[in-house]
Amino acid sequence: MDTQRVTPNEAKRIIKSELDRRNLPYTKLTARTIGFSDLARASCIFVRIHGWHPAPAWDDIRAVAVTNGFRIES
Repeated sequence: MDTQRVTPNEAKRIIKSELDRRNLPYTKLTARTIGFSDLARASCIFVRIHGWHPAPAWDDIRAVAVTNGFRIES
């Protein structure tokens, strides 16, 4: 397993490039790190895509996020 983690800004850049590559409209991206220490787990980065309608591209964008070690918020 890859232990190198992306930062919230890197996660936004990854999603931005995917959205732009697919010509999918959006208004902005935000990212935050959520800690799950109360559940004895590590933290995870979540990127929210504002102003878009996921439709068929949702699974592809989500897969890119998971591959890079973060998640997309719906």
